[in-house]
Amino acid sequence: MILLTGKAGLIMELPAQRIEKLKKMNRNNKLHTDRCRKGFVLVLTVFATLILATLIIAFINITSIDLTLVKNHMYSSKAYYVAEAGVADAIDQIRAQGTLATTDWETDFPAAPDKYTVSVTQGATTVINSTGLAAASNFSRELEVTVNVSGSSAPYKVRINKWEEKIAQ
Repeated sequence: MILLTGKAGLIMELPAQRIEKLKKMNRNNKLHTDRCRKGFVLVLTVFATLILATLIIAFINITSIDLTLVKNHMYSSKAYYVAEAGVADAIDQIRAQGTLATTDWETDFPAAPDKYTVSVTQGATTVINSTGLAAASNFSRELEVTVNVSGSSAPYKVRINKWEEKIAQ
């Protein structure tokens, strides 16, 4: 290395020597930084993969919960409509006969294995209890309908006074 002393007594390097020194420093720094970057990329990749896997698992979990809720709602609605068919059957028999000889019956719904069970209590007002069962899922819903029957001959007039669903406890 050639050093020159200037007028002020300062030591100065020649430009070619300064460039060589800078190149050597850059080469050393570059090697050091490449090694650090390789490790950093690995850590970053593992971290991104973990985040992505967590999001995918959460999405699958939420989707399966939603599917279960939809399926339960579908079976519950099916049981309600089967119970409603039992009420319609009872009203149809009351219109045809007035006073029923059989007040309890169970019928398979046309879409077997679903069924409804009907119980009719006759008096001043007639109370129809109908329980619908969606057999594939064991969901059941119960309706209680109060009706008034009038008329002297068939077809009797049936007026619905109250329609409510009984909540299982």
